[in-house]
Amino acid sequence: MTDHGSALADGDEAEKRGDLQAAIVAYRRLSACEVAAAAAQGLFRLGRVAWRQGRLDDALELYERARAAAIELGDDELRAAIENGVGSVFCQRGIFTQARASYAVASELAVSAELRGRIQINMGALALLLGDVEQARASYEHAVELLDSVSDEEALTIALHNLALSHAEEQNWEAAETSFERCLAMAEKRADRSVIAGVLLNQAELRCESERYPEALERSEKSLALFGEMEDENGRAAALRVQGEIYRKMHQLEEAEPRLKEAIRIAGRLQLLTLEAEAARELGMVKAARGDVTSATKWLRRALARFSLMSADDQMHAIEEQLQALKPWRPSGENKTVVKKG
Repeated sequence: MTDHGSALADGDEAEKRGDLQAAIVAYRRLSACEVAAAAAQGLFRLGRVAWRQGRLDDALELYERARAAAIELGDDELRAAIENGVGSVFCQRGIFTQARASYAVASELAVSAELRGRIQINMGALALLLGDVEQARASYEHAVELLDSVSDEEALTIALHNLALSHAEEQNWEAAETSFERCLAMAEKRADRSVIAGVLLNQAELRCESERYPEALERSEKSLALFGEMEDENGRAAALRVQGEIYRKMHQLEEAEPRLKEAIRIAGRLQLLTLEAEAARELGMVKAARGDVTSATKWLRRALARFSLMSADDQMHAIEEQLQALKPWRPSGENKTVVKKG
C-alpha cells in the first residue's frame, strides 16, 4: 500500500472508532502528500474532524483549501463532499440560507449513491430545524433507500438515526424507537462511538418526553461519557443540555442549573447558535421554577435573541408567551405611574 493510501486508511479507521487525535495525525500526513488528489482528500477530512470537534472556523478554512484543490483537479465528487461539509457548518451555526445553498450545490455535483444519500441526510436535518417535519422525513427515507442499495452502513446508521428523530417530531414513538434500535445495533456492530453516543442521547430525550426519567438520565450519562472520551465538545454540550432538561423535569433544579450553564458556555464559545438558544431557554425555565423572575427573564430574552437570528418563528412565539407569563399580575390601578407634586 502506498504511503498516502496507508494514511487514508489509518485516518478513516481512527475516525470511525472516535479517536479524533489519531485521525488528525493520519490526515495531516495525507494532506502533506505530493499527490494532489490525496492531499485534497486529507484537507477535506481534516475539515470534517474539525467540524466534529466543534472547531467551526478551522473547519471552514480547511474546507476552503480543499475546495480550491478539488476545483483545480476537476473532481466534482470531492467538491460535492466539501460543499456538503460546508453546509453542515452553516447549519450548525444557524445560518440556514447559506446551508441550503451549499447543499444545493452538493446535490447538483454528487454522482455516487453514497454521497447523494449523505447529502439527503443533511437536507433532512435542515428541514427538521426549519420545522418542515414532512420534508425531513421524506429526505431521510430517500437517504435510507439510497444507502441501503449500496450497503453503506456508516451513513445508513446516521440516516436511520435522523429518520427516528423525524418520527419523534411527529410523535410516532413506536416508529422512532424501531429506527433508533436498528441504528444502535448497526453502530455497535461497527464500534462507531460517535453514532452510539448520538443515539443514546436521543433515546434519553424520548424517555424524558415519556417521563421515564431514570432511564433518560442513564442514557444521557453514557452519551456524555462517550462524547467526552472523543473530545467532541458539541456532543458534550448537547448532552449537558438534555441532562439539564431531565433534572428540571425531575424538580432537581440544583442539578439542572450548572449543566445548562456549561452547555451555554460551550455553545457560545463554539458559536453553536441553536444549542445556545435551547440551553438558554431551558435555564430560563429553571430560574422561573425557582421563582427568580429577573434571571428567568434574562435567560429567556437571550434565547429569544438567538432564535430571532435564525428566524425560528415557532420558538420565538413560545418564548414570548413564557416571558408574558412571568410578568407579575397587579390590579389595573397599580400599573399606572404616580406623579408626585413638589
